[in-house]
Amino acid sequence: MEGDGDPVTVESMVYTPPGFDPADPEPHPTVLWPHGGPMSYDDPTFRFTNTYFTSRGYIVLRPNYRGSTSYGQAFCETLRGRWGSVEVVDQLAALDDLVGRGWAAPDRLFATGFSYGGISTGFLVTETDRFAAAAPEHGIYDRRSAFGTDDTHVFTEHDLGLPWENPELYEANSSVTEIDQVETPLLVTAGENDWRCPPTQAEQLYVSVRKQGVPAKLVVYQDEGHSPGDPDNAVHRLETIVEWFERFDPTED
Repeated sequence: MEGDGDPVTVESMVYTPPGFDPADPEPHPTVLWPHGGPMSYDDPTFRFTNTYFTSRGYIVLRPNYRGSTSYGQAFCETLRGRWGSVEVVDQLAALDDLVGRGWAAPDRLFATGFSYGGISTGFLVTETDRFAAAAPEHGIYDRRSAFGTDDTHVFTEHDLGLPWENPELYEANSSVTEIDQVETPLLVTAGENDWRCPPTQAEQLYVSVRKQGVPAKLVVYQDEGHSPGDPDNAVHRLETIVEWFERFDPTED
């Protein structure tokens, strides 16, 4: 990837549906699914969530964007204090690669992600309208209003300083600042008792896009923290995302 100094190589995990032939592909609906953290990474391992989508005909793209771990300290710290910047470039470049290969159907692109993946999805939909639908999950979209209501204020201060001292930096690191650019239908989810990414953040994003007439749905899981632990909620989560994507899939009746 380019656009931020010297070119950088970014790897991705790609999960394909049964019978998919990469040498002679038929374009498939594709889910861009950035990982959380952002100090984490995706590796080639079994995940039920990937299989749930590939079994329904989707390709799942999981890029290890700049900000991920396992590629060295400099690679990881590139994203420090600048959310919504290089990782968005990397994720969209990875998606462009799959479209260019003929793997991803360009009119059937979707985005979702959990925690920082949800945060990143919030930035993605302010950057482009190429997604048919998106589902930011359990994220933060306004870092100023999140300060002091989440459990990461020490981390936030370390990266951005204090909000009353650096208001412009907090705005630059918040997707809600450019919420007027969003045209993508959004399914927004949160946990009622989430102290990492409080549900008020999801409510703010949901109300903001609805005020602009963008189709949106808000799901808050009662008695859940940052990660849904109740089996019924875990099932509901995946079923609801697929239903949302199918609702706005241009090929669906």
